Amino acid sequence: MNNIFKRLTIVLSLLLPISVASASDAADSRMASSTATAPTIGWDSLSPQQQKVLQRFKAQWQQMPGQRQQRLSKGAERWSNMPQEQRQKARQRFQRWQKMSPEKRQKLRKRFMQFQKMSEKQRTALRKKHAWFKNLPPEKRQALRQRWQKLSPEKRQAVRQRLQNLPPAQRQRLRQRILQNRINEGTVR
Repeated sequence: MNNIFKRLTIVLSLLLPISVASASDAADSRMASSTATAPTIGWDSLSPQQQKVLQRFKAQWQQMPGQRQQRLSKGAERWSNMPQEQRQKARQRFQRWQKMSPEKRQKLRKRFMQFQKMSEKQRTALRKKHAWFKNLPPEKRQALRQRWQKLSPEKRQAVRQRLQNLPPAQRQRLRQRILQNRINEGTVR
């Protein structure tokens, strides 16, 4: 039981939701707070693919701030260059985003900004932990989530803080102990 708790705290303290939609909204927030004005983009200067993607904005395009035009233009270009499978995943993420409460969206924006402030090494470690978590059997993931959710917010914060303050050597020993426990339990693939 203690072993699961240790794994849970490590994984959950490192996992940050990443969402294309939250990235887009975070970009909106940064642009809105910027005092500099970006040059506008004429509708006719957009590529045919961009115009197709942005068709629903055509009527109001000329009245949009330049920053928004540029963001939409870049997004349309990225969309046009995406493989079909990636587009489908993006649509699904956007639909999930649309169904979220404003509070949940704000929480995700905050986590995305935290992720953006991480070093590349920290992001890589986080991605590895995320992959590890996703590769757990669904029942183990659920058990870890439930255990974490049962903790009070204060306990969760204390666990996060304790893990963040561990010296690298101690953190490495903890990782090795967790790995050894996983091996003993037969959960390592």
